[in-house]
Amino acid sequence: MRGIFLLVAAALILFSCREQGRGVDNDSGGIHLRTSQRVEYYLNMEANDQTEVAVRETFERWGEATHFDFVYKGRHRAGLHRDGKNTVSFLLRWPEEIPIGKIAYCKNWYDGKGNIVESDIIFNMSVAGFTTRRTRTPGYYYIEGVLAHEVGHMIGLDHIEEADCLMKALSPSEESYFMGRIDEKTLRRYRELYKK
Repeated sequence: MRGIFLLVAAALILFSCREQGRGVDNDSGGIHLRTSQRVEYYLNMEANDQTEVAVRETFERWGEATHFDFVYKGRHRAGLHRDGKNTVSFLLRWPEEIPIGKIAYCKNWYDGKGNIVESDIIFNMSVAGFTTRRTRTPGYYYIEGVLAHEVGHMIGLDHIEEADCLMKALSPSEESYFMGRIDEKTLRRYRELYKK
């Protein structure tokens, strides 16, 4: 029954949309991480070891492709909390303020200039199952792919509507954003935003 529900949900569910800050459009180049290079992040305490490996490898992939130095700092409480810590959480109870149909979501907080100062990424375990490139559970979403997409939002990227692009709005479970491959179109948008 869960498998049927996941297949139906996969056809209907949208991935995250990054929250906009003070009406500033990302295309203006005004929304980006305030930090110049080092970005620390945490994982919720309940996540298992396989999940930790997938999360750390995804951030490493983004670090290799960009100027950011993503640094894993350990475990932290789950959820969306403005507490000075960028946290990735896998939630059984989805926050009421976020539409239930989202597989994952990135919430950004901004300073007075529209720069991102903190981000939390949440995965919705109440509507989807998640797997890794090592476990490859059929019908489940790849953590690496979904997280790679959300990290794009974390650093200020909007959706890019190209079929082969990590930052497209939709990706079926069997594709799951290409298991985290960061394509040239996504990197071009990153370089435009950060003048790299």
